[in-house]
Amino acid sequence: MRESFTTKEEAMADMIIISGEKGCKVHHIARVICSLPNVYWYSNIDNGIHPWNISTAKTSKITARKITPKHFDRVMENGDKLPPLWDYVQGFFPSQEEYLRAIFFPAVEKARRQTSKTLVFTTHLPPFSLRQYFGTIPTINVLYDAKRALKRRLLTSSNFPGYVRQKDFVPENNPYLIYLESLKKQKKDFTQKDLWAQKTHKTFWKDEYSKEYEDYLSFYMNKNLETRKMKFPNVVDVDMDKVDWKKVKNFLNGYDKIPQHITMPKKSNKG
Repeated sequence: MRESFTTKEEAMADMIIISGEKGCKVHHIARVICSLPNVYWYSNIDNGIHPWNISTAKTSKITARKITPKHFDRVMENGDKLPPLWDYVQGFFPSQEEYLRAIFFPAVEKARRQTSKTLVFTTHLPPFSLRQYFGTIPTINVLYDAKRALKRRLLTSSNFPGYVRQKDFVPENNPYLIYLESLKKQKKDFTQKDLWAQKTHKTFWKDEYSKEYEDYLSFYMNKNLETRKMKFPNVVDVDMDKVDWKKVKNFLNGYDKIPQHITMPKKSNKG
């Protein structure tokens, strides 16, 4: 356990980011990385005591694990739940800078006092979008065949719960949470597909939307794939269906002597 840090940047060091589109096996890759001896695993009954305890999905309270058993939550040993990266919460907060400064970075700083191991975070943001604040953090970027990835996404993350409480850092009076609560009253177990339908048609999901929804996802997954092909020195590309683990190992080993640095957002003068 670490007692203190010289700077906030030092407290934020020792991170690995797994970046991939929804349905692209991001949590599978993250679990493998968390199996390394120097990487922290979010061990609990619902995630699995060890990252390879996939069968625990049968009894897990994490709804997403019923659909993709390798999913997990970022829960520390003391029960603290680490906030996710921006893409998971952007509906709840108006500013990424304020979210990172006021919620994300302080929570990670606190977590760094509990373990000397590297923390793993997953995100659907491409490396290009991460570069401003996480530009030197080692990032595993998941590339994919767009057709296969779309097929898997339709079977998995599209059916994830649309209602996510995020109670550890989203207050009850949050406008987007209130909106989600209103949807939950109308349909208790609404999904990500329902959210898309609400934004697009002002209704819950109907099978007649299938073609439109698939075309929508296909367009963005192809567009995002081109963005993901951009090269950055802190990023290693892997294939969704066949990860070159030797390549990943060599990449991570190369970071042993490279100082990591996260750019802290400056406190806004507005308001």
